[in-house]
Amino acid sequence: MLHVESLTKLFAPQSGCQNVSFKCKKGEIHGILGRNGSGKTTLFRCLLGLIPYDEGVVRLVSSLPEIRQFGYLPEERSVISDLRVYQMIEFFASLKQMSQKEIRDERDFWLHKLECKHLMYKRLRECSKGNQQKVQLICSLIHRPDVLILDEPLTGLDVSNVQLFKQIISDYAHSDKIVLLSSHQYEEIEPLCDNLMVLNDSKVILQGKLSDIKRSHPTKTVSISEDAHMIYALQKGVIDIRQEGNTTKYICKAESDAINIALLALRCRDGRTIKVESLTLKDLVGEQP
Repeated sequence: MLHVESLTKLFAPQSGCQNVSFKCKKGEIHGILGRNGSGKTTLFRCLLGLIPYDEGVVRLVSSLPEIRQFGYLPEERSVISDLRVYQMIEFFASLKQMSQKEIRDERDFWLHKLECKHLMYKRLRECSKGNQQKVQLICSLIHRPDVLILDEPLTGLDVSNVQLFKQIISDYAHSDKIVLLSSHQYEEIEPLCDNLMVLNDSKVILQGKLSDIKRSHPTKTVSISEDAHMIYALQKGVIDIRQEGNTTKYICKAESDAINIALLALRCRDGRTIKVESLTLKDLVGEQP
């Protein structure tokens, strides 16, 4: 269990994080979301002990030595380009005071798991950005921390690597670990997250189990492909309209309003895709001021 209570670190009145409280159980993935500058990275650095916080309490129940309790994948790529892949992994593992046998066993396990064992002797500068990201993930995982903090882990990855990272993250959490995850790719992390916290101007503005948050919103959406002219814009209950490629998404005040639009669209479907659903994570975060 990770318990954070009233954590505050301010650099200016609305810069940093203020009065942040949450609890994380083993086996859960928590999404920490917000715009750039909202306080996500400050929160992560406080949890990791990289910067001191002004007020609050951070408690972690763990049987691991303190140096191994947290793992961290930063947003910025920070590989040591002259090192070979195995050298960088072993260097970071040694910082966690792992034995040589532990290092070899875990190194080989994660290189295989992330499909990059063939890169072991390559220099980091010779690796693609996606493969560099894999190496950084291994460096954050190799000591099997109780809390894994991932700051924008999916940025810059191709489709296949996004799927691989999502599977690794899910499997790791389900091995009785805690994962804190930030991302701008809401549609990618929504299936992963058990809980959600949104920061804005250093303060928590939305928090709770994702399923509970969705249920608490009567708002529904109906998405209709090939609707560039937004022909249902004046229908009852439409409170917002968003266009995503050739699809128009109508944000409706109530489920009945969304169903009414869907029924109208079905009368002249002509092969179009029509979908009624709860608000997505992107919609929920977009609602905030």
